Amino acid sequence: MECLRCNTELKFLKEYRFDSQETNRGFLKAIFDVEEHLMFNVYVCPKCNHSEFLYSGSSTWIDM
Repeated sequence: MECLRCNTELKFLKEYRFDSQETNRGFLKAIFDVEEHLMFNVYVCPKCNHSEFLYSGSSTWIDM
């Protein structure tokens, strides 16, 4: 994968997870505090420091 700015090959940095900000989770999800996490792979250009977040999926967790 190449940088969109300078065409240098991007380097994998880490996996990053965001909490979904869904406000209408439904009754059961609200009671059991079920949250959806969106996962992204973060890549960075070593030459110009441009970063790319590529969606890699989602997962559902129950917070206790």
